Amino acid sequence: MRVWRGAIVGFGEVALHGHLPAWRRQRDFRLVAVCDANPERRALAASVLPEARVYWTLDELLEQERLDFVDIATPPACHAVQVEAAARAGVHVLCEKPLTTSVAEFVHLQKCVRAAGVVLHTVHNWRFSEAFQAMRAAMSEERLGPVRHIAVKTIRQGCAPGAGGLWRLDHEVAGGGILVDHGWHTFYLLADLAGEVPEAVSAAVGRRRYTDVAVEDTAQCRVVFPSATAEIELTWAGAARQTSWAVQAEHGEVRVENGQLSVRGKRGLRRAELPSPAESSHHPHWFDGVIAEFRAALEHPELGRDNLSEAGLCVVLLQQAYRSAKAQGREFKVALPNV
Repeated sequence: MRVWRGAIVGFGEVALHGHLPAWRRQRDFRLVAVCDANPERRALAASVLPEARVYWTLDELLEQERLDFVDIATPPACHAVQVEAAARAGVHVLCEKPLTTSVAEFVHLQKCVRAAGVVLHTVHNWRFSEAFQAMRAAMSEERLGPVRHIAVKTIRQGCAPGAGGLWRLDHEVAGGGILVDHGWHTFYLLADLAGEVPEAVSAAVGRRRYTDVAVEDTAQCRVVFPSATAEIELTWAGAARQTSWAVQAEHGEVRVENGQLSVRGKRGLRRAELPSPAESSHHPHWFDGVIAEFRAALEHPELGRDNLSEAGLCVVLLQQAYRSAKAQGREFKVALPNV
């Protein structure tokens, strides 16, 4: 059995509580190093991963270690330069979302990884959530047919703090607000449910809770597909936590709201309680599915193209949504970059 040697780049909360537990469950992956610019996080990494060497900079890590892959779990502003550095070193990359917030940067990263012959895979872990898996299964079992409308609400009582505090509120670090943080996940799940490539997007953003920062804490988006539309509501300014998805299809509908699934199809209405999600927002059990996808792409690189295409779609939707918000909600076409 081949064992893939890897390193975590950025030992923040998602790396510690989300990625690391899943890596430890894998027999064919071995973490040999960690890199973080913060001395306290390096010390923490050394204590919880005593078998791994700890580095300050990525350049030092890539120079000193013989690696097959890096797991990039730094804030968004770091992703592009770190992906490029790993590609130059001939190292495969698993990268937290958003891969980037710029279409031009995304195209550049494609060229970098193609020239290096390495895999670039973005962490799309929400696909492995209990709620999404239940929706997809119900739609297939009930044969609900083509999707016509999707409504999504993600309401939170503030943004999640990271190892560096509320860095998600710093535009220079996060690259945007809730559209970057929650919108990215919503975009790829919508495309999966609709089974189509979106044609256009419009958006409005605002600040309801964090009024003195440079990023939005609230967003509404409308995504237009050839056969369906989707309405998205995202906010960090909620009075109570709420997550809901409503999928209307030709022959019925599926709803998930705060852990309860309801399905209305040809056999009538049925309801079911979903397994309780993890107590934290890091969802380490979802990461096993991400690793499985990454493994498949490492073994058969052609299998990684769908993930890269999906990341490209998210970048375009994100960029065009912000463009729409600046243009008072004007609808903008979605033109996908070549992958």
